[in-house]
Amino acid sequence: MNLTKEEALNLGVKIMEDISFDYDKKDNINVKFDKGEYLIKNKNTWLVSFQYGAEDYGRNVGAHLLILDEDKNPIDISFRNGSITLGYDEEKNKYFIQSKRP
Repeated sequence: MNLTKEEALNLGVKIMEDISFDYDKKDNINVKFDKGEYLIKNKNTWLVSFQYGAEDYGRNVGAHLLILDEDKNPIDISFRNGSITLGYDEEKNKYFIQSKRP
């Protein structure tokens, strides 16, 4: 593993803050490691899950950030009815939304 659980969590929080994704900060953030069995075949990945939406949907729903362990590269965020592809600005050390569906 290239990232520890704590590093994956910290990277996930930085990404969500950089893109201004309004997750419920009072709820737990779940972090899980996958050895290429379920998420991406033969790739070690981290799944960082944030809760959001209680005020909009009457209950929390999840936003799931997928990070490749090998190069610490976030792939995307999937959430209720959509996804976000991320970009990174090295000069500003900041992640941004490259594209969003819908």
